[in-house]
Amino acid sequence: MKKEYEDKEFKNLKLKNETLENLSFINCSFVNCTFEDCKLIRTSFSDCSFYKCVISNIKTPGNSHIEDTEITECQLTGIYWNELLPDFKFADPISRLENCYLKYNTFSDMAFKKFSFSGNTFSNSMFAKCQLTECLFNQCKLEETEFLESNLQKADFRNATEYKIDIMTCNLKGARFSFPEAINLLNVLKVKID
Repeated sequence: MKKEYEDKEFKNLKLKNETLENLSFINCSFVNCTFEDCKLIRTSFSDCSFYKCVISNIKTPGNSHIEDTEITECQLTGIYWNELLPDFKFADPISRLENCYLKYNTFSDMAFKKFSFSGNTFSNSMFAKCQLTECLFNQCKLEETEFLESNLQKADFRNATEYKIDIMTCNLKGARFSFPEAINLLNVLKVKID
């Protein structure tokens, strides 16, 4: 049986190499918390918020998910977001992502239609086979962040930097880019521009 926490605030919680099992967090807030190398087993976060948290290398070996979560000013490292999708896939795992730093994050087979990633910093991350129609990536630093086999129709990359978009496998119809960064889209073609 799951232990349930509802409308609770957790501050300065520090968890390392812990297993969170059979837990349900509903409308809870986590402030200045650290979750490092933790396992989630049959654990869910619904309508929760994370503020100034450090979350790294979360393992999800068993039926855990997040839905409608707000993440603000957090450091997120080594997260495979697809593993945290709700089974029914009607709710989005993230409802808001603001002023965060994401390193080694992987988004695959996910839908983020009209979602705003604006102003976040990504490093060595990947979006693969994602539906990113009309998403906002403007003002993002996307250092070594790759987009593969994704639908980027009408996405906004103006004033975004350092992205790596595979123009051969991504749908870019109506996407917006700004000069000179847009020149990097041609790297896959192996052409030289003087």
